[in-house]
Amino acid sequence: MKRNELGQSTIEFIFTFAFGLSIILMIFNAAMNYTTGYIVHYATFMASRTYLVADTFQGSNTSGDPLGSLGGTSGEGAIEKAKGVFSAYNLGIFKINASNFTVNSVTMNGASDAMTVGTRTIFEQPIDIVGKVAGQSKLQLVSESFLGKEPTRLACAIRVCYGITGTENCSASMDITLYDDGC
Repeated sequence: MKRNELGQSTIEFIFTFAFGLSIILMIFNAAMNYTTGYIVHYATFMASRTYLVADTFQGSNTSGDPLGSLGGTSGEGAIEKAKGVFSAYNLGIFKINASNFTVNSVTMNGASDAMTVGTRTIFEQPIDIVGKVAGQSKLQLVSESFLGKEPTRLACAIRVCYGITGTENCSASMDITLYDDGC
């Protein structure tokens, strides 16, 4: 049996290099997950803004999702416009499936429903690149943008009319001026 230590530094270098490389890859993967998350959050936010500011310019106040059922100026509803904006960000290069993008529509059954109007995306990202540290486990991440829906001009006019007259029907024969203070 030899008593010299030839090759000891090589073994220590290999162990240290493997450990250091795994730490670097873990940090790199975490940075990629953060970056992907920020891009998905931005795409979700922009799609939510598109959905929330779309206006039909039809002057109608229907129940349910008026922006999705009526056509916008380009002939498509607000939900389709929001999906188009989300898809325009080409998140497929990050392996984000656009089919996981959903829109929480305008229902206005109560004050709490108005607060959850917007868009939502659920996507998965790997915990580690190599798959040896955490296995093939994935993080399930959620991006939500609930900004609240602004009322249409007609809905605002109906509210002001109701506040002044106590009814929702302000005909042209009434001598009142509706003033919109932002509803």
